[in-house]
Parts: sequence; C-alpha cells; structure tokens
Amino acid sequence: MNLTRRKLSLALLALPAGCAYQPLAGLRTEPAAAPAQPAGLRAPATGQRWTYRKYNGYNSALLATETHEVTALEPRVRIRIRSDASPIELEELQQPWGQVQREYSWDTLLSYEQAMPLWPADLGPGSRSTHSTHYRIDNDSFRYWITQHTTVQGWERVALANGPQLALRLEKLIRLQHRDVSRTETIRRDTLWLAPETGRWVARETTGEYRIANGRGISRQREDWHRWELVSWA
Repeated sequence: MNLTRRKLSLALLALPAGCAYQPLAGLRTEPAAAPAQPAGLRAPATGQRWTYRKYNGYNSALLATETHEVTALEPRVRIRIRSDASPIELEELQQPWGQVQREYSWDTLLSYEQAMPLWPADLGPGSRSTHSTHYRIDNDSFRYWITQHTTVQGWERVALANGPQLALRLEKLIRLQHRDVSRTETIRRDTLWLAPETGRWVARETTGEYRIANGRGISRQREDWHRWELVSWA
C-alpha cells in the first residue's frame, strides 16, 4: 500500500465508531464583482501573520492549526510556519514577494532553481501564464523538472470563520517529475483564494494524482488532499 493510501486508512480508523466517511464539503464561495478601485496587494512586513486551519479533504478531519509569520524581508522574505501538530518549525522563502523559492505545501520540501509564482504578475481575471524550472530536495543530489500553468479565474466572496473575504481565485495545474521513479506521471492541482486586504491567500486547496507501475500494469493513485482556511490575521 502506498504512503498516501496508508495515511488515509489510518485516518479513517481513527474516526469514532459509527462515524461515516465524510469528504470535506466544498468551500462556500459566490461570484463577486471586482473592486471599484484597483486592489493593491498588501506589502509584506516583519511580524505579519496568518493563522489557518488545515483539513484532510478525504475525511474532513482537522489536521492542524498553523501560524505563518513573516520573520525577515531581506535578502529574502522568510515566513516561519508553526503547527500545533508538530514541534518542528518550517520556513518558506520568497524573493520577491509572491515568488516562492522554497515551500512545504506538498509531500516534501521543494527548493526551486528559479522562483515559482505563488500568484502571477498579471492578476487580471482570465489571464494565463506558464512557468517551468527544476527543483531539488534536501539530501538529494538530483534535480527534477516541474511546470506550472496558472489561470486567474475571477473574484469571489469566500465564507470563512473570521467573516467573508473578497478574494481572487487562482487555479494552478502542475506537472512534475517525482523522485519516486515508479511514478510514470504526476499531476497536481493547487487552488488559492488571494485576498488583497490580507496580503496572502485566505484559503488554499491542494490535490494530486499519479500513475504508478506495478506487477499488473499501470494504476492510478491519489496524493493527499488538503485545505487551509484562514481564521485570523494581523
């Protein structure tokens, strides 16, 4: 059994007896008009922070509460990530703001040779962009290719625990070479709701699937399905 399916099985076993398997309900959103004035994205500053609840999309379980805090601006923007589910602190690196050099949103750390846009330079609804580079993993000498296609879908009002947020919905389709050589194809989807007022995404959902070679041929498997929802920011 692969790692993702094993983790899913353990999560389901941990549910209370009689509790039905219940995938995470869709994020509550509704289409919204663009702001009357061009929406400027809040610039980063040391001490800014965002607190999120992280959910398992397969069974609706709350996995963690995470706090992301800007700790430095130069020479790179550093965002410290703390979780109540782990004593280990992580660090996301961006340079410039919105261009990620190092991130932890997937099954392992990704360090990009050229920064990948967390959100594109053109935030006009309907705009599309494609970026390709290679990434590395700590303690791994290989470099792996990755390509990201981004589409700006449009403005939505997102219902969250701390109230509704006006946000721009971005959808990213990602193809990459995975370090697991048995994978013949890996495709990921990353949806963000970027709110100019908060200067960061107020919700984010990641999923993925891949094909793997086994003794019976090629089978399709799923990666983790996660969603982060903002509960407070400062």
